[in-house]
Amino acid sequence: SALGPPKCQEQAVSVGGTLQLQPEKPPREWTRLEWRVTLDGGDQQWILMADNKTVQYSEASVSRGAVFQEETLSLQIHLLSPADNGVYRAQFEGTSGTLIHQCFRVLVWEPVGQPRLEARILHREQGWCNVSLLCIVPDAGNVSYEWSCPGDPPAALGHQPQLQLRVHEDANRTVCGCNVSNPVSWSTDSTDVVAACFPAASGVFSFIPWLAVGLALAVSVALFVICCWWMKRGKKPPGGHDEQTLTVYEEVGKAQTGRDPNGTSEAMVEGNTIYAVVSTKMQGPRCPPDSERCTVYSTVQPTRMVRFPRCSHSAPQASSLKRKRLDPALVSTAYVEVT
Repeated sequence: SALGPPKCQEQAVSVGGTLQLQPEKPPREWTRLEWRVTLDGGDQQWILMADNKTVQYSEASVSRGAVFQEETLSLQIHLLSPADNGVYRAQFEGTSGTLIHQCFRVLVWEPVGQPRLEARILHREQGWCNVSLLCIVPDAGNVSYEWSCPGDPPAALGHQPQLQLRVHEDANRTVCGCNVSNPVSWSTDSTDVVAACFPAASGVFSFIPWLAVGLALAVSVALFVICCWWMKRGKKPPGGHDEQTLTVYEEVGKAQTGRDPNGTSEAMVEGNTIYAVVSTKMQGPRCPPDSERCTVYSTVQPTRMVRFPRCSHSAPQASSLKRKRLDPALVSTAYVEVT
């Protein structure tokens, strides 16, 4: 005979999870054990039967992936779905024919979706705001709500999906949160109630950090421009120290004098005129500091015939005239390296 109606133990499992049902204090002497289930849809199914030697599974239990653990006499089922909700029973038969039952109320839960907290302004007057917070959960099902706000205990805020508050515009930042849960999962969302009631006031405070960042960036750019200008100014040569050049020339060869049919005298120099350019620069030598040699460039110009008036005493010509008479086609450059 059976020993009264059993009291079922609740077991919560998430969708796709694994169910583990283990009897508490099974009888020491038993001859047979059966696992059965009565689904919420009304169907009754035999899952398995075990004795001291063998274990037999039903076709339905095999398709559902049921496994019997002989060491603990427990039942294990994988990949549960909401269709597996029901009452599962373990029935032991003793040596004297006594039947002992243990039952489990199994509930398969979907994970809680991400809630979305909406603030709806009910009334605003003289710096006060009445606001309603609505916690919206997609496919909520059987879930529990819990609110949290600064200065208020959670129990005083209730356990409904809607919460009404009254705040003042001078209040500090007030963040309220909504926690939605079921036996296998939970999720939460929060919002600033003061910012929702008075968006203009909160916008001013949120603009201050961006203003500080903009000022810091402007100062940094100004300092960078000043440094670049100062460095560029320091690289310019000081005034009054421009580069000065001096041209030196020397005629090499003998001069021969002759007359032309017009009765004028002419002087002919057989040789060359060598021009050297001497440059002085205050910044430093033309050669790099790490070099041990310098190169001196000279210009060699073959002397051209110059006609003079027929007179015995002619004024010497200025060096500038000779420089102007240089023929670019006859100029060649010679250089020597000085070490």
